Order: sequence, then structure tokens, then C-alpha cells
Amino acid sequence: MNLRSSLTAVVAGLVLTLMATTTASAIPSPARADAVGVEAAPARADSNKRPVFLIKGYTPGDKCGSKWNAAVRLLKSEGWKTKRLHRVGFYATDDSKCDVRIDNGTATAETSLKVLGRELAKKIYDMYSSKGIPVDIVGHSMGGLIARAAIAGYQKGEPGWPKKLLVEDVVTLGTPHRGVHRPACFTLQCIEMNPFSGFRNWLGADLPQADGGTDWTLVSSRADWSVPPAFAMPTDIGAQHLVLYSEIGSSLGHSELRTQATGVFPLNYTNNGGASWGYLERGSAPLRVTKNALYWSSRW
Repeated sequence: MNLRSSLTAVVAGLVLTLMATTTASAIPSPARADAVGVEAAPARADSNKRPVFLIKGYTPGDKCGSKWNAAVRLLKSEGWKTKRLHRVGFYATDDSKCDVRIDNGTATAETSLKVLGRELAKKIYDMYSSKGIPVDIVGHSMGGLIARAAIAGYQKGEPGWPKKLLVEDVVTLGTPHRGVHRPACFTLQCIEMNPFSGFRNWLGADLPQADGGTDWTLVSSRADWSVPPAFAMPTDIGAQHLVLYSEIGSSLGHSELRTQATGVFPLNYTNNGGASWGYLERGSAPLRVTKNALYWSSRW
């Protein structure tokens, strides 16, 4: 992804901070579709033509569609077609602006994230993968775990998952990949986000791959007190790209990772899973970083 600069200075303090809780490892090679006996996925290419599934976080009782207004406006301005920008709803209270519903839109906070992941995978297959069309996913907070579950169940060959899944890029914004504990929240979805839950164990240690390979970008902020960077962007789970916004001068909290489309912010970034880091004093806003991650096929 092109973040306006190719600065490559190693940020030693950042690396030490992240390595206090995670250990960098080699990025796994993308899965080969022909190795598992299915039709090869289309070749990667720079594109604003791929459908994008936008998955919100833990919001039982809230409306759904408006949460992605800023993202949809930005992507439309950059050439994405409205009919291919899908806001995913999964609670009974979600409004009609969420044009794609999984679990029949009747889920509650007691519906397992594994179930929602399975239903998302089936929806992507029915709408696009069955036609040979790859898609991209953006997940905010818990939404990133639903995206991860969709691909993990497919990669594992779990019962009920589709026979083919084409997901080219996934961007997660403040997603608790390492889990997170939400005080005074005891619903099943909160329990499954716990670092030691059975769901977390089922997800596996590494980010999963769909047919043809999936490129992962994890975005976090030091000002996110809901899901701190050590939990949102570990360097040892196979993410190709990591972006970390500085606390000082950014004020990008948990919700702002999903809504901030303009402005410049200091950030650290890596395009090799954490082996080396660069720094930008005037980096792009989170949604523009997201747009770049969805568009570029190789440059990031």
C-alpha cells in the first residue's frame, strides 16, 4: 500500500513494546487453490471493482447502517460502486441500511461468533465466490473476528462452510485478535472475545487464508482503550501489514478507527509482518489506510 512515503526507518521503541507481548514470525505463504483441488482464484490486481463487506462490532440494540457512512462515502469517491459496498447486519435490531443479513438478521448477543462467521462465508459464496468473484472485507472490532471466523472455518473444512471462498483482502480496525475482556459483559459474544475462550482457541494461532491467499492489514491506535495495540495487532499471527497510530497527536480512539476519513496522523507501519518498521509524521487517516489496503495488490 502506498502511504505517501517509503520511509523505512526502524522504530526500535515500537518493536520493543510489541515484542513484550508478541513475537514476530515469518508470514506464511498464501494458500494455493490448486493444492487443495479447487479452481484457481483470479490473479490479484489493483482494483476498486471488488465487492466490499463492512462488518461492525459488538452493538446489540444499535442501528447498523450509519456506522459505515464515512467509509462508504470515501470508497464511493474513490470509484467503488454503491451496489458493491455491503453493510453486514446480524442483530434483530439492525436496520435496512444493512443490505446484507447473516443468520437471517435475528441474531442476538448470545449468537456465537463461529455461527456468524459460517453464515458470512455462506453469504459471500452465494453472492460472489460461486461466480468466481473475489471480495474484500473490512471488520471493526468484533466484526474482524467474524471475518476471521468465516475464513478459518473454510480453511479447516468445517461442516456447513461453503466449498469455495474468495476473499482477497481483509482489513481489521481495532479487532481483538488476541482477545479482550469486557468488564460487566457476560453475553456469549463477550465471553467468546475473552483471550482464553474456546472460540479463540478454535480460531487458531494464525490468520487464515481463503482460496488464492488473503492479504491481511491490522490497524490499531495507542489511543484505543477498548482494544489496545498488543491485542489488536500482534506480529506473530501472519498479518502482512500493520499500522499503529501514535497516541500523542492522533486522538484516534476505538470508534474513530471506523469513522475517521480525513486528516493526517503520526503512525508506524510495517509491510513485512513486523520484521522492520517505518514512521510517518503525517500518515493517512484510518479509512484512507483501509482504502489503500483494499486497492493495492502488491505495493500496499
